[in-house]
Amino acid sequence: MSGVTRTDVVVHDLESAERELGAHFPDIRLGRVERDGFRSTFASTAGERFTVMDYTFEGSGSAVSGSEDLVVIMSRGRGYELAHGREPVDTSRPFLAPAEGMAGRWEAFDAKLVRLDLGAVERIAQAAAGDPSFRLVRRGTAPLSTEHARHWSLALGAFERVLAEAPEAFDSPIFAEGMFHQLATAFLYAFDTSWLDVAERPPARPEPSAVVRRAIEYMHEYAGEPITVQHVADAAFISTRGLHYAFTRDLGRSPSEVLRRIRLERARAELAASDGRLTVAAVARRWGFANSSRFSQAYHRAFGEHPSETLRR
Repeated sequence: MSGVTRTDVVVHDLESAERELGAHFPDIRLGRVERDGFRSTFASTAGERFTVMDYTFEGSGSAVSGSEDLVVIMSRGRGYELAHGREPVDTSRPFLAPAEGMAGRWEAFDAKLVRLDLGAVERIAQAAAGDPSFRLVRRGTAPLSTEHARHWSLALGAFERVLAEAPEAFDSPIFAEGMFHQLATAFLYAFDTSWLDVAERPPARPEPSAVVRRAIEYMHEYAGEPITVQHVADAAFISTRGLHYAFTRDLGRSPSEVLRRIRLERARAELAASDGRLTVAAVARRWGFANSSRFSQAYHRAFGEHPSETLRR
């Protein structure tokens, strides 16, 4: 994306108005109730992947439209009503134009339109999701909440200020890409699309590396022995620092936390299988916990019960 262009147009006939809006609503059809005094203005700033347009209609009229691109509209007017099918569109907040079937009528109105290239926004979503097969599908017209609408408006306001004060900055592809990315991200979190299914999903961790798998196998095999993290690192042919990095990267836990958990699970299995002759202190010592009180605390955090409760079952 390189550079922006500005256009200002005033028209007095339906055909010209349809032509100006047709770039954003290819199938738009305008209808007029009164022909006298019709006037429409269009002020656009456009880049390769976006358009911001302020437009007005003076004189009553009607329209049927929709857009395959992502078009967010903020509008107000006199005698102004919009609907998608049989559902009214709330024009008191920004709304996402549907792909088809949006109908409106007015006596007069003014609006701001923001068009975002669907393919470009979809690629940003794919990169964020780590899923090149993701497809962005709109599921409604309204923003998710008043707060989401406010965040969208703030992001758009910042975007427009740069367009007004330093349009030459968009000559830099890196700068233009960054600005578009911010606006596209604000859109993704403000409106109801399939992106929300991805955004609300817990991030998936990658499969553990060969080093981490080898280290965990060693921990399981020698958990009952007085091994340390240094022993585990030696067995995995890596430094202790490298081992710590690999575990936190792949598992979100340190090697010592994983080893402690394995030993707690072994202790729990032993307590559960006890014939009544074992004590909690003896099991704790066997699995490397010298302090019975700390063992009980760690055990309770891990399994939601005290070791004595497991022993009694």
